[in-house]
Amino acid sequence: MKGSINGPMDISPWRLRINGYTVCGVKQRLKMAVRRLPIKQPTLKDIGLTENVRIMVDNPRGLILVTGSTGSGKSTTVSAMVDCINEARSYHILTIEDPIEYVFTPKKSTFSQREIGSDCPTFFDGVYDAMRQRPNVIIIGEIRDRETAEAALLAAESGHLVIGTVHGNNVSGAIHKLLSLFPKDERDSKRDALSSTLLGVISQILLPNTKKDGYVLAAELLFNHKQQCSEMLGDAAKVNGYLQRKDDKLNRSMAHSLHELVASGKLEKGVALAAAGIGQPVLMDLLKSTV
Repeated sequence: MKGSINGPMDISPWRLRINGYTVCGVKQRLKMAVRRLPIKQPTLKDIGLTENVRIMVDNPRGLILVTGSTGSGKSTTVSAMVDCINEARSYHILTIEDPIEYVFTPKKSTFSQREIGSDCPTFFDGVYDAMRQRPNVIIIGEIRDRETAEAALLAAESGHLVIGTVHGNNVSGAIHKLLSLFPKDERDSKRDALSSTLLGVISQILLPNTKKDGYVLAAELLFNHKQQCSEMLGDAAKVNGYLQRKDDKLNRSMAHSLHELVASGKLEKGVALAAAGIGQPVLMDLLKSTV
């Protein structure tokens, strides 16, 4: 790849996120990756997330992580969470994105949207500068290095509500990914910081629906707004076991989310099983119990 360009384009009622790049070979070729985004921000209900997620964003301070693979809808989920805040509170919300995807319209809140490359050089610089600009909420488009992870934890500890995305396959994977950005000799202290600031983790997958005309969202949810699972954040087995508890009406494993979609007729059984990952045995038991 010789070069690339990024940028949004408004085509009502959609915006296009366009990534253009050149490929060198016998002949130089121009290619583009295009993603269509609605101009109007979706709600939690629109994207298929439980309204319980509002419990996370109702907190004035702390850290919320949204995780999933590329194309899993992380930015759309963050947008829906921001819309909840925008409708309810008179906050200053500052976003740091690469590139800016959803352009927010103020309702009760005001916005400052920063783009990597034009408004700030890196996510770390954007978060560091943001803490001097008195925002109530800081949105981090991607936490992908030690400096940004440390700035996110510091912002959450200093009284901001921070919502950031990280790449991971599940809730425990997202926690591991964040902590693995730090050197081994720092991880215990960073785990303590995470335990005291983490409000919740949303891990999600977009899957084709049964009608083959769109997608449905399967989401694993970990709530920690009362620090109810802070002590287990460094132990993936304990976190995964906690998500399987049937007596908890907030937390939800990916297997249970997939089962609900299959039971409601929105998702094919085979697609759900293929997407279940480590939760496949649990999902198989759930499907057997509903036959």
